[in-house]
Amino acid sequence: MVFSIDDQQTWRVTEEHPVREMDSMDWERCAALHNLIIHLGWTGSGKDASEMPRQTWWQAKITSDYLEEEWSRRLSPSLSMFLRAAFDQPQDQNFFYYAACLNSPQQLVNPLFEEDHLLCLYQMTNLSFSGHKDGVNFDQETFTAIFHRDIGDSRVTLNGRIEWDPLEVVLSAWLGMFDTGKIIVRSKDTTAKGPWECSPWEILPYSQHDLQTAVNGFDNLILRVECLLEDPTLQTRDNPDDQAKLIELTSAKFDINRCPEEFGLIPTEVLDHARVPEGFIRDFLTQVRRPKKGIRYIAPGLRLPVPSDFSPHPFQNFQLPESVEDDSRHLPIPLFISDLKSSAPLLELYPFNETPNLNYGLWMKSCNKTQDVEDACRLWLPFEIGANGFARLTDDSLVGEDQESSGLVNPRGRNNELYQPGYCHFVPFHGPQLGIVLELWSNLVGLGEWEVGQEGVEGGIEKFKEADTDEHFHKYQVCAKW
Repeated sequence: MVFSIDDQQTWRVTEEHPVREMDSMDWERCAALHNLIIHLGWTGSGKDASEMPRQTWWQAKITSDYLEEEWSRRLSPSLSMFLRAAFDQPQDQNFFYYAACLNSPQQLVNPLFEEDHLLCLYQMTNLSFSGHKDGVNFDQETFTAIFHRDIGDSRVTLNGRIEWDPLEVVLSAWLGMFDTGKIIVRSKDTTAKGPWECSPWEILPYSQHDLQTAVNGFDNLILRVECLLEDPTLQTRDNPDDQAKLIELTSAKFDINRCPEEFGLIPTEVLDHARVPEGFIRDFLTQVRRPKKGIRYIAPGLRLPVPSDFSPHPFQNFQLPESVEDDSRHLPIPLFISDLKSSAPLLELYPFNETPNLNYGLWMKSCNKTQDVEDACRLWLPFEIGANGFARLTDDSLVGEDQESSGLVNPRGRNNELYQPGYCHFVPFHGPQLGIVLELWSNLVGLGEWEVGQEGVEGGIEKFKEADTDEHFHKYQVCAKW
């Protein structure tokens, strides 16, 4: 179905409603999405929709013949049409969590750029990310946009390799965060639920959608392993018929009710003793389906956690320095680990960067509960990948490349960048969400790319070296919606 201004279901950019091929900005769609976001913020905070101001940016800001002539000349016709249709921001309300408003005419022009074709279209909110906040930049020549947390981000986004997105993609990504409950609208006079709020918008460390995506990703992966073990005749590699049959068998298992004793990887009393706080990782460990006895490996060389991993876990008795001591801090948690250990310190960030003898594998990142991505993870491998020039980050840049350099890149090997985002086009930097990684692993099992044996996924951790080969790199690249 194509975009229709009369059908709100077609406004967001999705696979079913893709970007329209145009030689200019899709101003009508962008204005519809812009005005929808204002409407959601207004009504979600408890205000009457009939009282929402509907004065456009152009009506509010272009108030003289001189300004009319100047900005009609400096702006592309399609951007001008967008600003004539997009509502001006109501007072005492931010446009979105990351954007305060459409900039005034004087603030549109970025002082770092000599030409008018690069504009700062949306001003960032007062989040304490840096001292030189920027916002959503817009290129009038390519009709594309990208989010800058800081004005210095242009060193990356203008390196000649990063492709910007149509503005409707940026706005759709933001609406996706609202649709899944990652960002909510807080009603007036209610207490904030999350770490930061840019009235009326508020971000949560994780949403129920985030948690359910991770739980479902794990359950689907394990159920596929179980189905393959139960029916050894299934050969899913390059076999669409068997792939479809596996999906059917997995779905049937998924719908079977299980008793409470069949859920959870780690008992709650073990998590209590290990002082694992309430939050995403505790919810995940107690809500996933327990694999059948004998299944140990969820990915090549990476095993499922067992109670002894939390008795104690590596940082359970770690003493935080006074400079970072915080009751709400979540310490790093090893989730799916290898039996191989690093003799040198594994984690890079202070104050955990001097701790040796840690297991390689997938770790839940350290975070403060006042941070906004509690379900972020990082994979640590006992070898580097990327030097071959094939392994890719989410933004399609190469693992190990210097993103601030222009021209040709010289990728270098890294042991902790697989699945990482690179430059985040719509929001500030964040690690990959666990659910996205588990969905990728589940697909690799379902497609027969990862073989299954009696103990689960086979191949050994060396299998991840495929991520840096011409034949397989695309199979190891995660896709994030924001």
